[in-house]
Amino acid sequence: MKKMIMALVLIIFTLGNSAFAGKEIDKRVQEAFEKEFAGAVDVKWSAYDEFIKVDFTFNDVRLIACYTPDGGSLAVMRNIQFSSLPLTLQFELGKNYKDYWITQLFELVNKEGTEYHLTLENADRIVQFRKSWQFNFF
Repeated sequence: MKKMIMALVLIIFTLGNSAFAGKEIDKRVQEAFEKEFAGAVDVKWSAYDEFIKVDFTFNDVRLIACYTPDGGSLAVMRNIQFSSLPLTLQFELGKNYKDYWITQLFELVNKEGTEYHLTLENADRIVQFRKSWQFNFF
């Protein structure tokens, strides 16, 4: 499942909105989306061989949701700002990557939890990583 989600993330951010568009969207997928994101606006559907991608705005935030062809939820993603990262991750990045700038940062939420995907660059190197995050309360 993790390999499929990673492939999904790469495809989404590599190909953009128009690839493979035009395939018919199953009614179960539409119903699952409408149930989970009632009130979403600016909805754009894209069908791929192994998943359905939905770009939309929900509560004034641009999101991407991905579903299996039969309506199962795979993940929800959003681009975020550095300041939206958990503080410990901000501190870690500031300490270990202070000579890098962030060229891509997004949050992915799925059944396994929350992941932050980052691409960092400096003049000599590009670093891509993901950090899983679980919220622990004292």
